[in-house]
Amino acid sequence: MSIARIALRTAAVEAIKGRTLVGDNVLDSPNGALDIAADGTLRTNEDRPFVAVFTDDAVAEGIEGRNLTANGTCVLVIEAGVSIAMTQTNDKGESEIVGIGVPASDRHFEFLLEFVQRQVNDALTDPDNDWAEIWRSLSLRVVKIEVGAKRTSDDGQRLAGRQTRIWLDLLPDPVLGDVLEPASPFTAFLDRLAESEDQDNQKIAGTLRTIFDGPVAPDWHITQRRLGATRDELRAIGLGPIKQDTDRATPVLAEVEGMPEPIVVLAP
Repeated sequence: MSIARIALRTAAVEAIKGRTLVGDNVLDSPNGALDIAADGTLRTNEDRPFVAVFTDDAVAEGIEGRNLTANGTCVLVIEAGVSIAMTQTNDKGESEIVGIGVPASDRHFEFLLEFVQRQVNDALTDPDNDWAEIWRSLSLRVVKIEVGAKRTSDDGQRLAGRQTRIWLDLLPDPVLGDVLEPASPFTAFLDRLAESEDQDNQKIAGTLRTIFDGPVAPDWHITQRRLGATRDELRAIGLGPIKQDTDRATPVLAEVEGMPEPIVVLAP
């Protein structure tokens, strides 16, 4: 489980809600919102135009030691979809897209998807959107953006979808036992989750707190976790309990004036 990926996805969902033509119909990791069948056709079970948010592949390279907290480059996927089934008849007897009011035509499907994509981008870069601020603070930069479209008209069930894939250099996860700083984006994320009116968000916040509110570990313990170092490797850089300390109690390390900082070199 990556805390940063959970936070990135959740913050994106909350930042987008109510800020596009689809309103609050912004879905977190739904199964089959836009599904490609074995024959290559596109399908959906949604009954209203929607935006769906996923976290997909991630790759971390150049890792120090055996660090398992690195998230590297993560792909955030944002899908938007609309189909001919998502229509209603207005008081003039005309067919229009549910909740949006534009005519249910291929031209307006394309307009809707392009417009919603722009609204999503505007929501995620909005300086006054607190959730967007959390979303932005969880990564160092956007590496690449890829946009793809998919359409089908089989059996008269016209469906159009748009997928945006955003590659982000994601922050590493906090180390178990470390103290979250008040200015940390993870602190802001947990606080906003707990304050949410959404009960699911409150439950997620409570579950994550079981990790962050546990006992605070000594510094050498944090270093060992962060590097994935063996006990011998940790002792080689002057940290951690001595070998005879079978209980691995926190040692009192003497500070020698003028002594240089140890250089971390892990065994290959």
